[in-house]
Amino acid sequence: MTALSFIVALTMVACSEYVDTEVLSPTVSSDNPSVRFIAENQTSFELEPGDNASFTITVKRSSGSTALNAPLQVDVNTDNSFIVPDKVTFAAGENTADLVIAMSPSAPTGVPLTLELSFNKDYVNPYLVEYGSYKGEVSLLKWVKYATGTYTAGFFESSWEQDLFRAEGTNKYRFYDLFSEGFNYEFQWEQGKAAVSPGGTPNSSGYLVQESGYVHATYGMVSTATDPDPAYSNYNVENETFAFDRQWRVAAGSFGWFTDTYKITQKY
Repeated sequence: MTALSFIVALTMVACSEYVDTEVLSPTVSSDNPSVRFIAENQTSFELEPGDNASFTITVKRSSGSTALNAPLQVDVNTDNSFIVPDKVTFAAGENTADLVIAMSPSAPTGVPLTLELSFNKDYVNPYLVEYGSYKGEVSLLKWVKYATGTYTAGFFESSWEQDLFRAEGTNKYRFYDLFSEGFNYEFQWEQGKAAVSPGGTPNSSGYLVQESGYVHATYGMVSTATDPDPAYSNYNVENETFAFDRQWRVAAGSFGWFTDTYKITQKY
């Protein structure tokens, strides 16, 4: 067989194996209720362990003239931690329904737990922005007082008494309302070690960013970017003092870097 004949034969085999297929778009029946989870549903929860640990998400449909029971499918349920109803019930004339998810008493604490839900395709309109599936994550955390101490903020040039809390069974620590009410600061730390891992969202430089709650009269909300390098943010075992190196920033720029310290005066 000549080289040309081989190429022709190979081409014919390749052509004979090709099958032109057409993928049809899904069709939606006229009586499809278009059940879906609203986009505003919270997807991350922190709950305290206990008999009443639960959360609520909202489901909607497009037509609510008659009552409807929409079967609910559980696709992921970490360690069977979630107690999920088998359906979502819409009352006649109602286009929304609340779905209450309870936590199992045997659910593990201190670790993220994932829940994924969906509705059967016969109840879903795939062309809507809000779709018939949901993914959420829950952490069961019981915060207990770990220490009392003195917090010194370099940016504010002031000190105050501050409690430090620890989530039981974890290396997670929290300062409640550190610089402003409702704005907590967290970090992870293995007791006795020098390294600490500040909480926040990493920026392009690797610093951990979060809003401080302090609102500047001219520039608005001020955020901090904490350096995770143990040379700057760490724990000193000898004097029981934490250090956090923070850059204070607004949209217009930076106020500079300042070091905060937390000196433990009493442990519990």
